[in-house]
Order: sequence, then structure tokens, then C-alpha cells
Amino acid sequence: MVERDQFQEPNLIYHVYIKDAVQFQKTHDTYDHWALFIVESGSFEYRLGEQSGNAVQGDMVLCPPDLTFYRSTDGLSFHLIGFHWLTATNEVDLDPLTFPYTGKLRLMNNKRLVSTIAQLREASYLKSNVVLPYKKHLLRDLLYTLQIELYDQNLNQLYTEDPLLQLVVHKIKQNAEFGVSLKSIAYEIGISQVQLTRLFKQEFRISPNTYATNLRMDKVKKLLINSSLTLEQISEHCGFTDEHHLSKSFKKQFGINPSAYRKTYQV
Repeated sequence: MVERDQFQEPNLIYHVYIKDAVQFQKTHDTYDHWALFIVESGSFEYRLGEQSGNAVQGDMVLCPPDLTFYRSTDGLSFHLIGFHWLTATNEVDLDPLTFPYTGKLRLMNNKRLVSTIAQLREASYLKSNVVLPYKKHLLRDLLYTLQIELYDQNLNQLYTEDPLLQLVVHKIKQNAEFGVSLKSIAYEIGISQVQLTRLFKQEFRISPNTYATNLRMDKVKKLLINSSLTLEQISEHCGFTDEHHLSKSFKKQFGINPSAYRKTYQV
């Protein structure tokens, strides 16, 4: 049995890059390893156990072993990475305690993601003896960065050198639970709401409203896993009108209801 504090790391099996696919070769597949899909352009619909949704540019979908992955697309460029989680003694761990998330994931440090997938594409031009070690390094870097974002207390931190957008992010985080007024934020910093939204999306490739929603949902997930609060209490803590509003919003975003999520991930 793997101890909770035992070190685990991803070990690359393969990486393929598919450009401008009109559709998937298979409508579904089941893997005997972990499979990571990264959308470079286009989008695809997916179903993974109780989770389902639409993955767009910049999204990643992580499929665990032995779970059928259903998918469909009308046009897509994507990376597919197969890997195992290994313990310190190089034993394959099919259910890593250090990374309990599956389904759709998004790296908030978008520049890091864009750089990583560009390097994955370009790695095929390297000398054959360094391609695999280099791709292994890129996979580890990608998943470690994702883990830091998932577990760090500053989850969903957006990265920018623009002081104006730094202020916008700060104000959204301050008010996410109580309802963000983009009009008020825009007025306070001296630009229009349209300009604020355009600049935000241009820098982060996500709308300010979506970012605020993600912040609220991240708090919901933390409370589901780390507390015994009821759904009604969590809805009050996170600014939802009631538990039904919370459940509907949660399932729409993650493809799974809050109770099932708590049962799956709570220790």
C-alpha cells in the first residue's frame, strides 16, 4: 500500500500530437494507464464516469485507468499523453493519493501551458536520444505546476505583470463570494466595463465573470472535502441563494453533483 507521504511522480509512456482532426478515430476508449488530453485549438465533448462537459482551447481532461472515456468533436488539435504514476520504489500507482483530481482541469498560468505544449510539439525535432527524457521533464513540470495550483492556498491565482490587471484580479478575489460588479471595478480603475472585460480576456483567456465563478466553486470544493458543513451551510458561505442553486451550478460546471464529489474525494 502506498503511504500518504510517499513521493509519487508521473512517468511518460507516450506523447502524440494530432493537428486539425475532423473527428476522433474512436468514439470511446479505455486505457490501462493515465491519459491526459490537452486542447490546443477547437473543442470536444466528453463523458468520463459521472462527469461530462465541453473541453475548449487551454483545457485538459485527465482520464484514469480502466474508465471508459467517451468523446466527440467537429474539429480539434490536441495532445494526448499516456503515463503512469510511480512511487519512490518505481511501483506503478493506479490511484495516486497525491493527485486525486480527474476530468477537466485548467492551468491558470496559461502562459506556462502555452509554452509547455509548444515545447512538446518542437521536441520531435530533437535528437532521438533526448526526445523521451525531455518530454518526461515537460510532463512532470506541467503536472507539478497543476498540483501547486490545485493545492496552494492561492488556488486560481492569475499571473500578470500588468499592475492594472493585478488590481482587477485582487478586487475580483475580494468580492467573488458576494457577487462581482465589473461595472464598479471598471469605474474605480478608470476604464469602461467593456475595456476591462476585453483586457482581462486578452491577458488570461478567460472572462472576469468566469474567473469569479471559478473562485466560488473552488471554495465550494474545499468545503466539501475539508469540512462537514451541509450543502445549505456551504451555499450560505459561498454566496448561493440555496443548496439547490449550488447543486445545479456545481453539476453544470463539473458534471457531478456536490454530494457525489464529496463522497469521491473526502478523506
